[in-house]
Amino acid sequence: MKTALLIVVALLLGSTAPTADLPSAVYKGTTRTTEKGGEQVLFIKGSTLDLTQLEVYIFTLKAGQANQAQPAATDAEELVVVKEGSLAATIQDSTKILGPGGVMLIGAGDKQRLRNVSGAPTTYYVLRYKSKDGVDQQRAQAGGGSFMKDWGQFKVVKTDTKETRPVFDRPSSMFQRFDVHATMLMPGIASHPPHTHRTEEIILMTQGSGEILIDQKAHKATAGDVVFLEANVPHAFTNTGKEPCGYFAIQWHSNAEK
Repeated sequence: MKTALLIVVALLLGSTAPTADLPSAVYKGTTRTTEKGGEQVLFIKGSTLDLTQLEVYIFTLKAGQANQAQPAATDAEELVVVKEGSLAATIQDSTKILGPGGVMLIGAGDKQRLRNVSGAPTTYYVLRYKSKDGVDQQRAQAGGGSFMKDWGQFKVVKTDTKETRPVFDRPSSMFQRFDVHATMLMPGIASHPPHTHRTEEIILMTQGSGEILIDQKAHKATAGDVVFLEANVPHAFTNTGKEPCGYFAIQWHSNAEK
């Protein structure tokens, strides 16, 4: 009788919906694996308030090599940001050359292929995620579908303290609204006062260093780090270095938001 009860409890626990297990923090890549054609360094793997699955990693391709071909994911979306080098990026039948800062959004169901076309290793960030809202292909197509754009194509908005590049702000196969922008912050400047918002956020540190305040605790963040911010957690970022500091800010909007 006791054994049967334990089995029932185990089955019930096994059927529990995924819960958020990723805390707000500055993440540094630690898990390194080698795959055909390249090397992966994992930063984040888990679930959040709005995502059943989130993986963030950096992948490095050797000169002339391509990533391993995989079937198109019908239940996940990917965002790729080039860190160093040059990629021939293909989504479905469309190919574009992307250098540092180049971005591609790969909607659920679309095939992708990445090949290093430089003479040195090429490194890029990959965000792979599944929304708790599920896939909406019709919304994605209405919003413009998958997306590729090189750094030089982004509009630049300059002030005395920073440069901002709106990358995109559109619906996607996973989100009713997906917002990405790049910021270059001058030395000694704070991006904004401590604040909160319902949207979860990822910050990819691409250049320089700074200090991010997360729930009243200061954390150092340098180029190559990944920051995850939970919903409604107070935060603020300041460039504490002597050179400009660059980063991508990535936010997704859930149907659960009020």
